[in-house]
Amino acid sequence: MKRRRLTPLLWQFGEHPPSPARTFVLAPFGGGSAYALAEWLPRLLTEGESALALQYPGRGPRSGEPPAELLTELAAQAAREIDARTEGPLVLVGHSLGAVLSYEIAHRLEAAGRDLELLAVSAARPPDLQRLDPAAVLAMTRDDWLTELATGGNADIGESALADIVDLMIPVLRADYLLLARYAPGPRRPVACPLLATGGAEDPWVTRDHLDAWQAWTTGAFTGRLLPGGHFYYRDRTADFCRTVRDCLRPAADRVPAAGPRHGQEA
Repeated sequence: MKRRRLTPLLWQFGEHPPSPARTFVLAPFGGGSAYALAEWLPRLLTEGESALALQYPGRGPRSGEPPAELLTELAAQAAREIDARTEGPLVLVGHSLGAVLSYEIAHRLEAAGRDLELLAVSAARPPDLQRLDPAAVLAMTRDDWLTELATGGNADIGESALADIVDLMIPVLRADYLLLARYAPGPRRPVACPLLATGGAEDPWVTRDHLDAWQAWTTGAFTGRLLPGGHFYYRDRTADFCRTVRDCLRPAADRVPAAGPRHGQEA
């Protein structure tokens, strides 16, 4: 699927600009890039819909930039750019780190008056139950990172190949882990939009209880789904995952009509 850069942070997938019918915004996992979740799109999108993905600094075409240091600042930037370059309903979908980031983006977009049709969080603990500690992340050795990658299945490659590329992956992973480790959500602030929490039944880091705990983070409808697999369960269940997301969307007749082009749409 074709992609083009709208901003350094925001990449568009597909042939057409963001659609007033519905725009999906994808936020990748720690260590991932804007391309990491592209496998969802053939099954996630239908005619007339569009997709954007976040390209975090410090990787891919942004490898020369310093990594983000605060998750809330990254969320604020993403929300501003999404608001300026889209119209109509939005569906935020994030995996792991991207799920928590999507929650923070959702808050800002709701404050801007945007129509959030769904916040879908995948393989993530809610903001107040994060497992990472900054000092522990900074103390991780190369062997620790190899164990972490092997445990979570972060790279779909064999152990020998993983050992060959881990030195390239560690700086990006460390920066992304620190985003979560240093994240302080403050008092609980539920979003108003519906929330879907999905995960893998064999995920070593995110349990069914963690997924169910997301219910307290929305005043809208809540749906929890557990699929077979580990932290990256969707790799073998892409169709099931995408169907689960689409089952939570509003019928076309119930969508809020777009209010016309938004300020900054052509920027």
